[in-house]
Amino acid sequence: MRRSATLIGISAIAVLASACSSGSDDQAAGGKERTTSAMSSAAPAVDAGREVRAAVDSTKQSTARIDDRIRLNGMGQDYTITVKGAFDMKADRGSLKVSLTQTNGAVLHEVFHGNTVYFRMPEEMNGDTGWRSTSRDEAEVHALLRAPLNDPEFVLRQVSMAHGLTAAGEEKVNGVPARHYTGKLDHKPLLLRMVKERREKAEEAMAMIGDELPATADVWVTKDGLITRVLLVCDLAGMKVSSTMNLTDVGKPVTMASPPKSAQAMPAALVGGALPG
Repeated sequence: MRRSATLIGISAIAVLASACSSGSDDQAAGGKERTTSAMSSAAPAVDAGREVRAAVDSTKQSTARIDDRIRLNGMGQDYTITVKGAFDMKADRGSLKVSLTQTNGAVLHEVFHGNTVYFRMPEEMNGDTGWRSTSRDEAEVHALLRAPLNDPEFVLRQVSMAHGLTAAGEEKVNGVPARHYTGKLDHKPLLLRMVKERREKAEEAMAMIGDELPATADVWVTKDGLITRVLLVCDLAGMKVSSTMNLTDVGKPVTMASPPKSAQAMPAALVGGALPG
């Protein structure tokens, strides 16, 4: 089975993200809602790492509407990938639509059902745009700050691996009061499940920098102990990459598509490109 022409044609964009960024994404993550770390002095003393990990565990047992925006900016490039849909993380079911702003509305449809992910490519070299299926657990990452097959639970796992987390005040996010935490990302979450050839290139760049990588993690937790926003940012070698995932209607019922019938199974190693991650 041949890969999608659209996915291969724009996969070079994702490769650029193998060198990644730090700092804010032009306030795309929070706009006026975001506060500075200076607020941490006014926040009560908390075990930030424990609270964030507890929030990740609770959120993974809940439901949410997903709106993730991954932006690559620098070296004359500026691209945004959007991931929208709904997820029941406890039941391991979800429906997502993925698009790249530079592909004239081409959309990748995904349906998560247990350990199987069904997807329909926007374009195929042989004209076949039927449904495919692959293993969720075996899917790989092809660029920094991308989740395999855009899996939102993977983003939560990366956040749980952040270190040096501190409280950065309270603010209103997605219409609800939330506590803001900020921390750093090291090699382990950044290279998690990354395909071998991309990981080796990223490791070369990281080795030149050392332990203090220019990569940060910000997370907002509601009073109910559920995550409502995650911001991951990395800035390296003139290329900035940021992933801003908003979770709304957390805990409310969500409607998802049923698994498509007669989907053609394919090895996870053959799934790649800018849209699948």
